[in-house]
Amino acid sequence: MNYKTLLMASAAVLFSTQAMAQDLTGVFSVPGKGQIMSDTSIKMTRTKTSKHTPGWGSVSMVRDGLYAGETLEYGITDNLSINGTIMNAFDRDITNDVYTHYAIGWDTDKTYNNDHNFMYALGAKYNMRFNDVLFQIAPTYTTWDPKSWFGHRYNDARWQKNIGVDLKAGLDLGNGLTPYIVYHIDSDIDTAHRELDQFVKVGVHKYAGKWALDGAIRYEWTKNHEDSYDWLGTVFKYNEKNTTETWFDTEADYYLKDNMALGLYGSYLIDAHDRAYYGIASGAKEHVNSDYEIGVRFKVLF
Repeated sequence: MNYKTLLMASAAVLFSTQAMAQDLTGVFSVPGKGQIMSDTSIKMTRTKTSKHTPGWGSVSMVRDGLYAGETLEYGITDNLSINGTIMNAFDRDITNDVYTHYAIGWDTDKTYNNDHNFMYALGAKYNMRFNDVLFQIAPTYTTWDPKSWFGHRYNDARWQKNIGVDLKAGLDLGNGLTPYIVYHIDSDIDTAHRELDQFVKVGVHKYAGKWALDGAIRYEWTKNHEDSYDWLGTVFKYNEKNTTETWFDTEADYYLKDNMALGLYGSYLIDAHDRAYYGIASGAKEHVNSDYEIGVRFKVLF
């Protein structure tokens, strides 16, 4: 009787371990050797800002965006993978409110040149584990054509090229619970005046076999270069300040099968620092009143 009980307990532990080994949604997830993971996503965004120009008043702006993307990831080993991404940004609607000083009415415009605005990325992930401590390094190369996005008229920009990396660390507490931290840095590589984008993200991931939850706080900061332009003989500066933003990220996934997960994810802007922008007078500023995104993701492991 004791022998039978021991066998049943061992089988239960083994089954539990196998089930928990197929988490496709965590920040340390990579496909196994020879496996392919597909990540298909679509998301909507809405950003509300207000711009103020001394002597001219302020204007409110709403930007609505729609994005779709596909990432394929291939496992070279159980801890090393490579990935490729293609993402499309559909033409984004912009609605301007009236100026507070000069009532010039509403104006609705578009952001991009068309609905075919592609971004391409190549990357890799490498996992390391020391007992219950997890590490991952994930470099990425990203490129897109500004002429495709914004048109050729008055646009002499070359292909945009960015290199970035994610450094991740986490602690496996057992039972599918993993607190983690991510440091990200990226920058363009072929322009004279480069912005340096960085963020730190601290979160907790919970995987329970049929479902998974993730919540995190993300703090972003951008080091802007300082530049200037001439308007009627007067030189004005812009991008004088570095910008900072604090976001709340969340995701909930449900496993349709052991190798298929359907998820709902979103981000909400908690706080943002005012930034300088192109204005017709010194001291022009833009303030982000609200910003959020919501999307659907489908992951499949082959």
